[in-house]
Amino acid sequence: MSEKELGRALLDLDSRQLAGITDPREQTWKILERDRRRVWWLTALTITLWAVAILMVLWMLVAFGLLFPQQAYMMQEIEQGRLPPETREDVQFKSQIIFQMITVGVTASVGVLALAALSTIFLVLASRRATLRQINASLLEISQQLKELRQNAPKPAA
Repeated sequence: MSEKELGRALLDLDSRQLAGITDPREQTWKILERDRRRVWWLTALTITLWAVAILMVLWMLVAFGLLFPQQAYMMQEIEQGRLPPETREDVQFKSQIIFQMITVGVTASVGVLALAALSTIFLVLASRRATLRQINASLLEISQQLKELRQNAPKPAA
């Protein structure tokens, strides 16, 4: 590095610091790092929401799978007259409450599935935006390297 280049670099450094402007490469890397963090958090959120949604749906299917045979058994017991009337009403009431609670669970499962789908859309958009920014930063870096090569290339003799 020549003395002239060193002086220019020092002047450039001081003018940027005084103006409060950061190095464009540093600023680009900060933006790309922020994009990476955002994509990571959206990925974690999306995976978590899908896992919760799948578990909730499976839980509701198991709950329905247990409730329907129980209701069928109780109906059989009622038809055969094995349950006294006061027990029959209590069993029917509890069975209806369980059915309504499972219905609320199904509604919650649908809501979580909708949130998982929405977070998937946000993840796709964020990753696409981050990819385009990375491509632009790489193209800018290549462009600057080509400019430097042109400037440093020996000039052909005339």
